[in-house]
Amino acid sequence: MTPYYRQANLIEKYGYPSETNFVNSDDGYKLCLHRIPRPGAKPVLLVHGLMSSSASWVELGPKNGLAYILYRKGYDVWMLNTRGNKYSREQTGPRRKPRKYWDFSFHEIGKYDVPAAIDFILKRTNKRKLQYIGHSQGSTVFFVMCSEKPNYAHKVQLMQALSPTVYLQENRSPVLKFLSMFKGKYSMLLNLLGGYEISSKTKLIEQFRQHICSTSELASKICAIFDFVLCGFDWKSFNKTLTPIVAAHASQGASAKQVYHYAQLQGDQNFQHFDHGPVLNRVRYESSAPPVYNLSLTTSKVVIHHGGGDWLGSDSDVNRLQQSLPNLVESRKVNYNGFSHFDFTLSKDVRPLVYSHVLRHLSVQLPG
Repeated sequence: MTPYYRQANLIEKYGYPSETNFVNSDDGYKLCLHRIPRPGAKPVLLVHGLMSSSASWVELGPKNGLAYILYRKGYDVWMLNTRGNKYSREQTGPRRKPRKYWDFSFHEIGKYDVPAAIDFILKRTNKRKLQYIGHSQGSTVFFVMCSEKPNYAHKVQLMQALSPTVYLQENRSPVLKFLSMFKGKYSMLLNLLGGYEISSKTKLIEQFRQHICSTSELASKICAIFDFVLCGFDWKSFNKTLTPIVAAHASQGASAKQVYHYAQLQGDQNFQHFDHGPVLNRVRYESSAPPVYNLSLTTSKVVIHHGGGDWLGSDSDVNRLQQSLPNLVESRKVNYNGFSHFDFTLSKDVRPLVYSHVLRHLSVQLPG
């Protein structure tokens, strides 16, 4: 069975309708959009984080999976799979060699993938606006889109950022801190990450998991997965019986350049384009330094949900983000000590701690 239809089968297994759609980006990537359709209802677009897929929104099952919850509340649910993950591997036009295919970061996802998905959904549903929920990189790419194509901010009624990964000056990920030292040494970094496409088991895993996981956790499949070693994980709020499901849906695909772009932001006060080095920057940007994304162009309403235990979302970095947004509705810290990066999609308590507040904000918006 083709991979993208397995997700649809999973949704249908629980008695929910499903649909699989495809849209082409302007730069030649074929993207998969999974949908739990409710024709005529208000559309909501869910965008997953780094190394993830649309499975992020359904892997907890109907009780706690955000996609199912939104559908039961009356929304038309759309889930984008960004380029390079297992559901969006195909291309349009001549087939690219791996080096060329994987030559993208979150910049291209924000500039091309998200706008293509928004246009497709609005045309298909005959709506003027949609609501947007992004986890981690799903938030990053939204702000990139608004900076690069600000007219798309007017197509989004409300954006909700779950664990937004934008400013990383106070980032606490030891992996990103380590990778940030490889500036100008991209070939060495590729070797560590397993090639242009990130390998699910890189040389970095064994190097860092010994320091990140306790002795009792080292044997767990979760602590052998790149995603969790990179971003951190809170074992206190994880239902360990879900380990096989979570492990099966982890490391869904990403480029080394995506991770490297995040690593470049480590310790920097700016949220900026990919840094190619002074010489290439002058060729690409007509400046020795990469340009900064203009967050003041994010004119859509925004709600931020962040956690105190998130390695990629320190209080100071979140504060810088909220001060940069012209139409911030609320920035709320999850009321749970140590709530971490992946708790936003995997915590056994995510429904009362996060999703109830997400629904509250959705419900108060006027029809788009």
